[in-house]
Amino acid sequence: MSILLFILLLSLTLTNVAIGCYAAILLGYGPPTLKDAINELIDENRVRDFLDDLRSRFKAFRGRKHSAKTEEAPIEAEPEPLVTEAAPSRETLDDIIQRITNADLSDLLDDESDSITQIAPMQELFDDGLASILMEQGTEAWLMNEKHVETSLLKLNVVMMKSGRFAADLDMRLREMRARPNVDEIKTCLNELRDDCRNYLDAQATTTEQMLNRLDEFGELKYLAEEIDYANMEQSAQIETTINNLNNLKVSANPEEAIGRLLKELSSLRIARHRLRDMQEKAYIKVVLYENRLDTVPQQLYFGETTGLRSRIGIDAAIFEWWRQKRQEKRQITFALLDFAEFGAANDEHGILRCDKIIKLFGKSLEDTFDSLDLVGLYTGECFMVATMNIGPKKTVTEIERIRQRCEKTFYTYDNGTKKIRLQLTCAITEALPTQQSTDIPKILEQTLAAAKKAGRNTTFMFDSSQLSPAPEKVDAPNLGELDKEIKLDVEM
Repeated sequence: MSILLFILLLSLTLTNVAIGCYAAILLGYGPPTLKDAINELIDENRVRDFLDDLRSRFKAFRGRKHSAKTEEAPIEAEPEPLVTEAAPSRETLDDIIQRITNADLSDLLDDESDSITQIAPMQELFDDGLASILMEQGTEAWLMNEKHVETSLLKLNVVMMKSGRFAADLDMRLREMRARPNVDEIKTCLNELRDDCRNYLDAQATTTEQMLNRLDEFGELKYLAEEIDYANMEQSAQIETTINNLNNLKVSANPEEAIGRLLKELSSLRIARHRLRDMQEKAYIKVVLYENRLDTVPQQLYFGETTGLRSRIGIDAAIFEWWRQKRQEKRQITFALLDFAEFGAANDEHGILRCDKIIKLFGKSLEDTFDSLDLVGLYTGECFMVATMNIGPKKTVTEIERIRQRCEKTFYTYDNGTKKIRLQLTCAITEALPTQQSTDIPKILEQTLAAAKKAGRNTTFMFDSSQLSPAPEKVDAPNLGELDKEIKLDVEM
């Protein structure tokens, strides 16, 4: 009997508390967010409108993603939506978020809308909860709410890659035009290049200003932002010089010379762009690792858009993960850098697209040579990194030297075999010690590669950290018997 009485009293008490809390909320004394939530729940019309709005947004997103298919397919009649309000025609914030975080990087580069420059780390988008994502705010307001300072680097990188893709296509068009110069077509190419330079300068100025306004938020890594700012100024100066040169270029007087000067300007822009890109990727991953936010990096950034290989960001992220798992204490990890010698001269002579194709083919051959558990990626513009997990330093040295000698014997041909490209490699190798930090490895490799280049390039140097006085030493390898090999370059316009 006493138990039943206790249960009855407890029920009455809880009921009174619940009624009192609800009354307090209605009178404005309760938490505002809780009050709003209850109002949302008890207002059936608002709930129905909210769900219909979500459905219409999702259909709009799916319709854009599969527009190519739906153009030809018959359109089935759909029931009229419950919401009487017309759906907005402009792209909303959540549409931009869905497209950026789920699309391949190649799709992002093909997009010509302004919203593509608003790319940001995936996790950042959800920090303020679902309500803020569904707000009908403009992209400017979204930019002001950024939480990760390295976001500006991503935006500038996307703009730069789009400009690089345009430059590669223009380079090929100009080379094809050499046989039959056409003044009108050359002028069109000149105007397109000038417009691209101006558009890039505008985008660069905007993103650089955003980064500089938050310079202090880089903390101890502030020097990275300052280095990038300096590289930005260098690149801006080069672009402004190019625009000035284009303004003074007289196409009609000498069309052949005009094509040569345009190609030279593209070459100068390529060098400046690659230098800035390499610095940005290095800075981006340093900021993310320093703040322990590797999980916020979009997966698209782990791989290069044109090569499909791991990028500098993907390489550093993988090495960081290996060290976090303490693999260097359990296995022999050997690292190598393979750098193409005089690659800039090859670009100038044979064109950006053909040399990009060589980078892609060579990277694929590296992936085929090593185990799937090993690491293969593009460390900088024409320098690859390889990290072997199980075969040990001796076998790694043999494989790297075999690749170097094979490169000497390989000819890349085009124009029915009448044109040939032959490249050489300079290589650096070191074994990771259990006591070393992951950040020590790139420094050692870069110093070893510099020593190999100073010694005359087309060589392999080894750095043995276990020695008392370690120093880069040349690898004296025998002739491994590689034969001449020809690879045809098929570059599509």
